[in-house]
Amino acid sequence: MLSLIPEKIARKYQVIPIELKDDTLTIGGSKDNLHTIQDLNIITKKKIKFEKYSEEEIIKEIEATYGNNIEVNEDYAYKIFESILERAICENVSDIHIEPFDNYLVIRFRVDGELYEAFRYTLDLHTPLTSVIKLRSGIDITERRLPQDGRADMNVRDKLIDIRTSTIPTTYGEKTVLRILNRDDFFKTKEEIGFSKEAIQIIKEMISNNSGIVLIVGETGCGKSTTMYSLLNDLNTVSKNIITIEDPVEYKMDGINQIQVNAKVGLTFEKGLRAILRQDPDVIMIGEIRDSETAKIAIRSSITGHLVLSTLHTNDTVSSITRLKDMGVDLYLISASLVGVIAQRLVKKVCPYCEGEDKNCEYCSGKGYLGRTVVYEILQIDDEIRECINDLNRHKEIKKLAIKKGKMITFEDSYKELAQNKLAENI
Repeated sequence: MLSLIPEKIARKYQVIPIELKDDTLTIGGSKDNLHTIQDLNIITKKKIKFEKYSEEEIIKEIEATYGNNIEVNEDYAYKIFESILERAICENVSDIHIEPFDNYLVIRFRVDGELYEAFRYTLDLHTPLTSVIKLRSGIDITERRLPQDGRADMNVRDKLIDIRTSTIPTTYGEKTVLRILNRDDFFKTKEEIGFSKEAIQIIKEMISNNSGIVLIVGETGCGKSTTMYSLLNDLNTVSKNIITIEDPVEYKMDGINQIQVNAKVGLTFEKGLRAILRQDPDVIMIGEIRDSETAKIAIRSSITGHLVLSTLHTNDTVSSITRLKDMGVDLYLISASLVGVIAQRLVKKVCPYCEGEDKNCEYCSGKGYLGRTVVYEILQIDDEIRECINDLNRHKEIKKLAIKKGKMITFEDSYKELAQNKLAENI
C-alpha cells in the first residue's frame, strides 16, 4: 500500500492507506471531495473507498506510518535504480527503457542501436522506482496522466552522468525512458569520431569562414551533437565570442557562453537567438533548427557577419537544402549563406578482439561487433554550386556537380573506406 501511496502523495492529499482488497483501496482522509478521489484513482489504478477522519488524526497517522517505513521503501527503490545505472554505464548503454506490463516490470537497454532485456522485476517495484527517478529528474510525481520530461546529473562509478528522462502513460502505467550521456566520454576529436584526414581538412576549411552557416544533419541519435562540440572546440579561442543556445546543454565548455532553452519562461530558440545577436557574437551555435522562424533568423545571421553552426533532421546533405526551403527560407538566402553540410550515420564496428569470427568472444559476447563509428557525407559549397542551389530546376545536379569538382565526400566513399579497413560490418 505504501508503494501505491508514497509519502508525498499522502501529505499532498492528507490521506492514509487503510486496506487493499482485490481492486479496492480503502483510504482514510480529512478532505472527502471528488477531486481527491479522482486523482487517487488515477494514481493508484484502484477503486477508492473513502473513510472520513479528522485532520488531526490523519496528520498523526501519516507521521506514524511514513516516519518509519517510507525511508526503507524509497531506499530500496533507489538502490535498484543505482544498480541499473551502474550496469548501464559498464555496458555503454545509450538508453534505458523501464516498461510496466500486466504482472511484471521489464528494464531494457539499448546498446549499439539495439534493445535487449537486462532486468525483470515484480510489478510492485514500478511505482517506487518511477517516483525515485521522477524526483531525481525534477518531474512532478503526482502527475501520471500526461507525458513529462526532466533531467538529472548523477555520479556513477566516479563518472559524471547526464540523464534525460521522459515519461509517458501507457495501458499498464507510466513508461520511463532514460537517455544516458557520459560527460567524461562525451567530448571526442574528429579522428575519434571516425572522420578521415581528408574529411577533417574539408571541415576545417568550412568553419574557417567568418560568416555563413554550416549544418550537421542526420537522424536522432546519430552523433550530431558530438560532432558539433568537436567543431566548437576547434573554434574556441580568446579572440572569438562564441554563444550557443541549446536544448539541453549537453557538454559545458570553458570559454563558451552557453544558453539553455527554457520554454516554461518563454526562452525559446527564436527568442534566445534574437537576444544573442545583440551580444556581439562571432560564432553562434544553435542546437537544432526546428521551425521556420529559427531557420530564417539563423540564415539571416549567417549573412550579416556571423558564422552559424546548427543541426537539422534530414537524411543527406542535399536534402537539407530542400528542408530549409520547406521551412520558408528563400533559395537565394540559402545559396548566399550555406558554407557546407555534414551528414552522418552510425554503423556497428567489427569487434577488434575477434574480428567478428569468434562466437565465444568475451568482449562482444559473440555478436561480432563492438561499438559504433560514423559514416558521413560532406558537401562543400562554392560559387557554381550556389548557382545550382538558387535554381530549383537544377537541384538534381548539385550532387553530381559537387562530386565532379571534388567538393563532396559521399556516403559511398565513406562506406568503402570502412570496408577496406574492415572496421564495420554489413557494408
